[in-house]
Amino acid sequence: MATLDGSSRQVNLGQGIAVRAPGLRGRADAHNVAPGAETRAPEVDGSGAALDAALTQEGFLRLRVITLDVAPVPQAPAGELRAPISDVPGMEVTVPDLGEDVAQVLLAVDENGVVSWNFPVDSGDALAPTTRGSGDVVRFIVPAFASAPDAGEAAETRGVLGLIGRKVLELVALPLAELVVPPLAGAAARLWESKSRIARARSFTPANYTSGDVPSLADADWERLASGRSLWFVHGTFVNTDSAFRAFPSDLLAALSDHYGGRVAAIDHHTLGIDPIGNADLVRELVPDGVQIEADIVCHSRGGLVGRALAGQGGDPVFDVRRIVHVASANHGTALATPNNLVPFIDRITTMVNLIPDGPAAVVETALTSVLVVVKIIAKYGLVGIPGLAAMDSAGDFLHGFNSTELPAEQFAIAADFSPSGGWRAMAVKNVQNVVVDRVFGDLANDLVVPTAGVYQGDDAMQVREDRRLVLPKARGVYHGSFFGQRDVATQIASWLTG
Repeated sequence: MATLDGSSRQVNLGQGIAVRAPGLRGRADAHNVAPGAETRAPEVDGSGAALDAALTQEGFLRLRVITLDVAPVPQAPAGELRAPISDVPGMEVTVPDLGEDVAQVLLAVDENGVVSWNFPVDSGDALAPTTRGSGDVVRFIVPAFASAPDAGEAAETRGVLGLIGRKVLELVALPLAELVVPPLAGAAARLWESKSRIARARSFTPANYTSGDVPSLADADWERLASGRSLWFVHGTFVNTDSAFRAFPSDLLAALSDHYGGRVAAIDHHTLGIDPIGNADLVRELVPDGVQIEADIVCHSRGGLVGRALAGQGGDPVFDVRRIVHVASANHGTALATPNNLVPFIDRITTMVNLIPDGPAAVVETALTSVLVVVKIIAKYGLVGIPGLAAMDSAGDFLHGFNSTELPAEQFAIAADFSPSGGWRAMAVKNVQNVVVDRVFGDLANDLVVPTAGVYQGDDAMQVREDRRLVLPKARGVYHGSFFGQRDVATQIASWLTG
């Protein structure tokens, strides 16, 4: 155990690891958790079982866990270290360079369960994930803030990724042999999704909607869906159908199923490697010849763009769509989808998973394996465009063309303005300059992933009438991943579809 005294001196933790933490004082220790090593503190886990499984599945190796029990030095001057991307006070962590064949990433879980992915920096403290260390070490600069929830808003004692109440850093490595992929980020994402995700249409019933173990639609299923108007659910980024909609009230889904004569289905689609028009084209290939589908659509996040593409936005329609209900849809994009914000994007998604109380294993696994693919891409290619995410770039070319024409379908929208509290407060407290929220969105109301107003209006043809909107205020505490667990949201969806 080493002592940090608030100065800028480098403190050695052993095993070739050193920490420099200006403005923080307390204790730090490094634990060897590499395969085959005798773990010094097996109860200390920065990632937790869920992420451990995802790391193993995606070829990462856990090497070290660094624990820090620290507090800010009162009235300490601003530190000379600034974390890349977020530009907040940071602490430096150096680890042994494992050579050209291994990429290293440092995962940090702070006192409130907020997660950040940290990539190596160069000698100028700029993010440089594709470079090896200078000399015999690799350097990271990790956000160093230490914040506490307001009185009465105590954080949970443990999130799914590890201990809360102390700062935990987990060093993981990826042998670059695991990154034998085509020499483009988009091709890498497509290759992973082709092996790990099924692009398909599936049934969506009160009995099976929370399960991923559901057969794809057969020709007879398509013909039944074509016998009357059908209802389709379309998920968003990093997830699939069963993880995205599992909180939807089963009794309301049963009522909707009755209304549509049992003709309810869903689209599982790739969210990284191709754009929404490409998603729609793949669905077109699934529809048997001669089958015409009349549909209503409920969509979430990036799924809003896929739903509109199915209705004919940006190309020929796949379905004859009457109504689309957008739930937190990225209709006007999100600044998180710009290449420079890829790290805040995956930080935010990982934090959401971590702070879901007793999050279902399916949700955790699906989201984290997808995040780790983006971690791989950043580790190999740096901050580059990924086609499925770039389609949501609010400043990108895709949305500019996609939103240039009106869509004849009736469109409805549900959005929220989220105000962090409790464990989330570390994402927006003043002393860290709004690390995750305001540094991305500025003063725009948002649900942590998309701007609130961007769900239903913008400076283009994509507009949703005011009488077809439900906007949840800050007091509700609804964020991007929690809409379908709100009964009034599900009730409003059902009302719009059946009215």
